Amino acid sequence: MPSKALTNFGKYSDSVLETKTQLIIASMTGNTNFPTPSPALAEITAAATAFSTALTNAGTGNRIDISIKNTKREELTVLMRRLAEYVSFTANDDRSILLSSGFDISKEPASVTITKPENFRIENGPNSGQLKFIVDGVRGAKSYLHEYTTDDTLQPQNWQTNISTASKLVVGNLQPGTRYYCRVGAVGGNDQLVYSDLVSRIAQ
Repeated sequence: MPSKALTNFGKYSDSVLETKTQLIIASMTGNTNFPTPSPALAEITAAATAFSTALTNAGTGNRIDISIKNTKREELTVLMRRLAEYVSFTANDDRSILLSSGFDISKEPASVTITKPENFRIENGPNSGQLKFIVDGVRGAKSYLHEYTTDDTLQPQNWQTNISTASKLVVGNLQPGTRYYCRVGAVGGNDQLVYSDLVSRIAQ
């Protein structure tokens, strides 16, 4: 999942929202990573000032002043959410650029270690010259390499590869009566690739 600026302003107290908004304004002012903020920082600053004034007035406990403060908070929050969308789009998943905005950003996804595909087996396909590759799904796998060769020495250059997002695949255009050596590789993030055990079968 791409990194993005968070719009979790609802969890902030009034004072934290006030402080956080000022930090974002200061961080983005003159920030060359964000040349054309939308909404403009002047509009954000005006809304922040109106909220701060209303927050001070609401300190008396007057219900009308509290209502005005809540309205100004919502107006500021709407603008800040729009600004967060602009920041996320402009940063294009660059966490350093995102952090320079002053916004809280989403956590970096934890890397999942790919494990060896288990219970690999080969069955005849529905038609002649087909083999069905079947293996248990691997947590975190982005795709699977369904590979076969007729070379019993298993030379790397002789493997044929079919890429799929599924752990099961019917492979066709095989020569009936020929023995095929087969394996499935699970592909994960950070260039991870782990292969199953080798299985052989004669195509029918």
